[in-house]
Formats: sequence, structure tokens, C-alpha cells
Amino acid sequence: MPIVRFETADTETHTAVGEGLTRLVRDADRLVVDSSVGKYAVEHGDGCGECGEHVAPGDAFYLDGDTGEVLCERHGRERRGET
Repeated sequence: MPIVRFETADTETHTAVGEGLTRLVRDADRLVVDSSVGKYAVEHGDGCGECGEHVAPGDAFYLDGDTGEVLCERHGRERRGET
């Protein structure tokens, strides 16, 4: 599965996702239904799976569809092979 970049976190714990991403988020075991940010949301309150960095509102972050890990900007880019 892909590693998806989310441009902006909505809150410290959840970011709304559209129906097109629900399958990926569900398979990563991070889907929340009817959250405060929308009908479908990705849960990221545990921070980066590599370094533990917290995802703050407005931060970009990544979701690894294979491992279910949330990744900070730096570790998400590394895992995708970007510089």
C-alpha cells in the first residue's frame, strides 16, 4: 500500500478524510467514524512511529498503509525515498 501525505492535520488527534481514503485508513486500523472533524477521520494522536514527534494542527504528516504508522514530515519523506 502507498505512503500517503496529509497536507494539514485538523487537530492534535484527528484529520478528516474523504471517502476515497477510507479504505486505506481502515486497513491501517486508524479510521474513526463520526469524529469531531468529519464523518471519516484518520487518528494520529500517537505521533510519529519513528521518533514519536507529535502531529500538531496545521502540520503535514504521512500514513504508511502497510504498517499503519503515522510518520512526521522527515520520516515520511525518508520512507518514500524523497529528499
